[in-house]
Amino acid sequence: MSPPARSASTTKSSIKNDSGGFLRAFRFTPRTALIVGLCASLPLGVSVPLAGAANNRGDLTVTAVGDVRVTAALIHDHSEQLRRLHLKGDLVFANFEGVIGDPVASDPWKFAVPAGAAGTFLKMGVSAVSMANNHAMDLGVKAYSETAAALRREGFWVAGNDEQGIAARIKNRRVRVFAFSFSSPQNNVNNPEAVPAAFPRNAAELVIVSAHIGGESQQASWIPGTMEYFGDEQRGDVIAFSHRCIDAGADLVLGHSPNVPRGLELYKGKLIVYSLGNFIFDYPGAAFHPHAPGYSITIHLNANGSFRNARIHSYDLRNGVPVSDKTEKAYYMIRDLTLHNLKQTTLAFPGNGRVVSSSKE
Repeated sequence: MSPPARSASTTKSSIKNDSGGFLRAFRFTPRTALIVGLCASLPLGVSVPLAGAANNRGDLTVTAVGDVRVTAALIHDHSEQLRRLHLKGDLVFANFEGVIGDPVASDPWKFAVPAGAAGTFLKMGVSAVSMANNHAMDLGVKAYSETAAALRREGFWVAGNDEQGIAARIKNRRVRVFAFSFSSPQNNVNNPEAVPAAFPRNAAELVIVSAHIGGESQQASWIPGTMEYFGDEQRGDVIAFSHRCIDAGADLVLGHSPNVPRGLELYKGKLIVYSLGNFIFDYPGAAFHPHAPGYSITIHLNANGSFRNARIHSYDLRNGVPVSDKTEKAYYMIRDLTLHNLKQTTLAFPGNGRVVSSSKE
């Protein structure tokens, strides 16, 4: 999330890269997400796997949400809603917007978060975060480094500045995560030609790309299919970049930055989530948006990293706080964008949050 742009352009966009320290201090942190979920009866917000979807040996379940940023006031005022959020997966991903530190009274767009944010996200089930975004340096390099270190000590996998990603084992499977952004010096979404060089691919690895990419506004759900901008800031061509990643060996692309949901694409058997939108997000404009569509998506990948199926759980973001939405507004919004904006015929949306391959690829 950025402050309002001085000049408007809905067909421009840029992304620098804050790549890959995603999996650093997490020997087996899926347990921190899964044990909590398995020991509880399914509360509001659980993304329930499709029957039999993740039972095959070698399959991987990835649950992803978009931008997360909490303040001390949000944690205090919405503690009950936060307690109801439980995300499940072998890997549970979120884009961590901001850095741990004291608020800057003179500039509310510098996203400081309290130290208690780490515990809040752990209780939700989040196990991995990206810090490759345009708020990672809001309080300077030292605060960024200290935040990444603090999150790793808490047990998170942190995707940060490492140019070649970071790998760890999940379910006896080696997984590597790369992080890209329009505000990073190396893994930059505005330079898709450099993507193959960024992937020192081991054939046995499953590769996930996190990308902070795309324009942002209330109208940003529609992908223009060209370079995108926010004001004068170049923020990448999301389709060209995502296709380049999969051509170079990625198995899953998770996009974030537009702050609203976008459509999905199945490309060469691999899923692209073009925007995860916001999930829990306290920012200066939250009070002006008492209701907004948010979601989590649980993705089942087979042993080769190809898409099996997914389930979307819709939320109503009430002043930036997610509340389970039985009307499934986000799900149907993503369906319509997938079918009409992206002209996808390879994915089907049979209802109840489900996303499946239509076998037309």
